Order: sequence, then structure tokens, then C-alpha cells
Amino acid sequence: GKFLSIMSKDVAASSLSVVAGTLDIYALVLKDMLPTPAKCHYTFNMRDVSKVFQGVCQCSRESLPKVEDLVKCWFHENERVFRDRLTTKQ
Repeated sequence: GKFLSIMSKDVAASSLSVVAGTLDIYALVLKDMLPTPAKCHYTFNMRDVSKVFQGVCQCSRESLPKVEDLVKCWFHENERVFRDRLTTKQ
């Protein structure tokens, strides 16, 4: 895709790990963070996964020069999409 073509080779090579990691987190959230009457906002779907990728794809080559920067951005996007919706610290 266009996003990967503008990134450094190291960052582009990490894309499969980012996808796999995002899907792993999504599967864990679906399994462990079930909605209840008090936590009805614990409803997650594939739109949430796409929000993670959209956030990462907003970055430029300059903002993600190294794989470590990609990991930081990916972590931030996962927290923004999934963690921010949680109401307890457990």
C-alpha cells in the first residue's frame, strides 16, 4: 500500500507484526472485556481495529523513522481505542 511505500524498510517490514498484534489485542478484549449492564460501553467490533490502523496510517515517514517509533505510535493508538473506554484499572 501507499503507506508502506513511503516508510523506511525496517518500519515497512514490521507491518505484519503490527497487524498480528492488533488482532491479538482485539481478541483478548473481546474475550476478557465483556459488556455488562454497568459496562455496556464494553462493546467492541472491527471498527475499533480499523481506528488503530487509521491512527498509525496518519503518521509520516518523518514521524516514524525507526521501528521503535512505530511501536510507540501503535501502542498509543491501542490505548486510545481500547483502554480509554475502560472504566476500572483492573
